[in-house]
Amino acid sequence: MTNTTMNTDVLVAGTGGTGLAAAYAAAEKGLKVLVIEKQPQIGGNTKISSGFFAIDSKEQRAAGMKMSTKTAISELANYNHYLSNGVLLARIVNRSADTLAWLEKLGMEIKLNPTAKTTQFAHRNNDYRGGSYHMYQHKDESYQRIQQTLEDAGVKFQFKTTMTDLIMADGKVAGVTATTDDGDQLTINAQAVIVATGGYGGDAKKVAKTMHTSDLRTLGVPNDGEGMSAMVKAGATDIDSHALIHAAQLAKSKVTQKTSAKHLAGFSSNALTQLLLTPQLWVNKKGKRFTNEDVVYDTVEWANAAWSQGGKYLFVVDQATLDTFTADKNAEEVSQAGPGAATGRGDFTKLAEEAIQGETAYRGATLTELATKAGFNADDFVKTVDTYNQAVHNQDDQEFGKSTKSLAYSVEKGPFYALISQAAYLGTVGGVRVDENLAVLDDNFKPIPGLYTGGANAGGYYEGHSYPAFEGLASGFTWTSGRIAGTSAADYVKAAPATVSSH
Repeated sequence: MTNTTMNTDVLVAGTGGTGLAAAYAAAEKGLKVLVIEKQPQIGGNTKISSGFFAIDSKEQRAAGMKMSTKTAISELANYNHYLSNGVLLARIVNRSADTLAWLEKLGMEIKLNPTAKTTQFAHRNNDYRGGSYHMYQHKDESYQRIQQTLEDAGVKFQFKTTMTDLIMADGKVAGVTATTDDGDQLTINAQAVIVATGGYGGDAKKVAKTMHTSDLRTLGVPNDGEGMSAMVKAGATDIDSHALIHAAQLAKSKVTQKTSAKHLAGFSSNALTQLLLTPQLWVNKKGKRFTNEDVVYDTVEWANAAWSQGGKYLFVVDQATLDTFTADKNAEEVSQAGPGAATGRGDFTKLAEEAIQGETAYRGATLTELATKAGFNADDFVKTVDTYNQAVHNQDDQEFGKSTKSLAYSVEKGPFYALISQAAYLGTVGGVRVDENLAVLDDNFKPIPGLYTGGANAGGYYEGHSYPAFEGLASGFTWTSGRIAGTSAADYVKAAPATVSSH
């Protein structure tokens, strides 16, 4: 084990979209930039994301879409009940199209996903939710080009290196300490630090405490919260961090624990996902219906509804419904929200029985028997099913206002099945209080000198427990906030009386 001291003008911790954008923005200002990354490659959680939220981009204009940033800002503020930082929100939206074009110059290939082609069917009539999605193309090659662009600009990368703490001197940030995978200790002196470590999705206990449930399933490349903890220790305040809950999944079998790369994206090849992604009858852990199941057509609202019941719910079907799906005669539209459903035909009764063997489903010859096996209150569950069946027969859902087209399957022909579903999360979003320059603020709303952040560590862009159902929003915020943070940090360093390192 060695102890090494390094010097730079700007230190960036993390190489997701926030860190990459911040590093290049600071390098554009002529500063010496060092980036550390705990993984052996760039990308982080951003590399798993599919696209960038932008308004009034050249791609949208070319497609004939006339979109106003003013309208987008209003819609986002309304969705957030005006709990978000209005100045920050407006700046991010107003800078989104320009940052997207900047990102394309860095090497990212982009293709607009028009509203009509949205995978979230609830967004079909809303350009601001569905038509804001600028999809990343050929991501491996795009990220390689971005890294090369940054290296050509003088940015230095050090991989397999984890930030451990901030160095403070005279009330100012003066660098970071870090540890390599080989156990070497680093002291990195810098006049400004940009924390881009990506939240704390890998800390299951903290996520469970924040979200008040241990029933969520995790996806993606998680981070352990080193950067967030260091900023809080330095005087920052975590105002709104929360899990980025994203759709729901079939419960993971307790018998078969096989994993694959596909599972990282939440995809399952099980045809039962066609039932998961259609608006069947949903009940909570007590056997009571709790929502309009049409939320399955919107990734965020679907996850929110599941979280409202602790992150776990069950969908209930009868033998007639299973037979219909087996015969490939399903009349409902299968949602493509989240990871989407597996296509193709299957023996749905056999699959349901396999789920029972995996302890992720229950079967009962009668509704009362099903309730007993699933741990429901039998009277409440029978009443729930009877009320739902009446809604299907009358084509009128008085309880939750489900659309007529989704009232397709009653629950009357035994045996009956209840299959467990769990909300999933892609790391965390929200975080410490920042200003519109992405400077980290203390409890007195004063900047902590030399400290900046963005992306999944920055608070104020969301309302505090959810995030707006606008496609590409989190990823767009990542890049745009990182760019602003990098520019702000560089301006701070250039305004200082002396620099840490010489050129």
